[in-house]
Amino acid sequence: MNSDRKIDNEAATHYDYGLIYHAINKLQKAIAQYDEAIRLESKYAKAYNNRGLAKATLDQYDDAIKDYDEAICSDSEYVEAYCNRGLARAALGEHEAAIADYDEALSINPRYVEAYNNRGLARAALRQYKAAIEDFDKALSINPRYAEAHYNRDSAMLQIGWPQAVIEDYDEVIARNPQHAKAYNNRGNAKASLGQHEAAITDYDEAIRLDPQYSTAYNNRGNAKSQLRQHEAAIFDYDKAIHLNPRYADAYSNRGNAKDQLGHREAAVADYDKAIALNPHDVAAYYNRGVTKADLLKHSAAIEDLKHARTLAQEQKLTEILRLVEQKLDKLG
Repeated sequence: MNSDRKIDNEAATHYDYGLIYHAINKLQKAIAQYDEAIRLESKYAKAYNNRGLAKATLDQYDDAIKDYDEAICSDSEYVEAYCNRGLARAALGEHEAAIADYDEALSINPRYVEAYNNRGLARAALRQYKAAIEDFDKALSINPRYAEAHYNRDSAMLQIGWPQAVIEDYDEVIARNPQHAKAYNNRGNAKASLGQHEAAITDYDEAIRLDPQYSTAYNNRGNAKSQLRQHEAAIFDYDKAIHLNPRYADAYSNRGNAKDQLGHREAAVADYDKAIALNPHDVAAYYNRGVTKADLLKHSAAIEDLKHARTLAQEQKLTEILRLVEQKLDKLG
């Protein structure tokens, strides 16, 4: 890796100031400092990479990718830049391209744990769950304490119908560490996939007791309550999840579903609007918004949403939701 080559002192000073602003989340000021560093040192790979990270945090993924391109052009073995570009591409739904970046990162550093984990996530997004599990297993073989890879592996195992194995896995984790909030949450997910919603809620309750800021556990508890037709209680949980994480697209979408079940259709559409704004690749949000608009007799808008959902479902190879979309479009004519 050549990114540690001798750098102009003034450029390095701007870069260091960029890191300081970046660390305290003053991203525009950080970007301005990285700009100056790059103006003074046009091949400054680290400055390009970190400017890309700041832009990605601001959801400016296309611009971030351009910065990672420049970082890699300046240093073809800059493994972190490949991994970061993969993350930005994945955020844009370009999972095959993301996998290519993770492959490149791993060819440079075969023990790069984060690259295995991120490649597993990209493969899971493409419904390649067994390949994803292999990646998560590899990450865990290098770092057995890598909690994120553990969580992601169990999520993939749920997708291919291994919930009991996940429950047993987390039984062991909880026995070793009864204060592990994420383990309770994940075990709750496995129980919910088996239809054991009351037992899942008990696990989510414990996860929230251990970590009151755990937005994902609130969202998941809301889902379990919705399955039990406790829609008002579910909305309370989604409200809390959104309060803790205002950019939680799934929580908006799920709250929209609960409101729709209660007949609050205009409010449901507003939640789907927010979910789609945060995640334009959310097939279910487009589908549900289309169905709700049809119930509101807004047929043209409903058809537009359903057609967009069909396109996304085809791109993402989601056969079950594609079948539902086609059925609804046929009914609307």
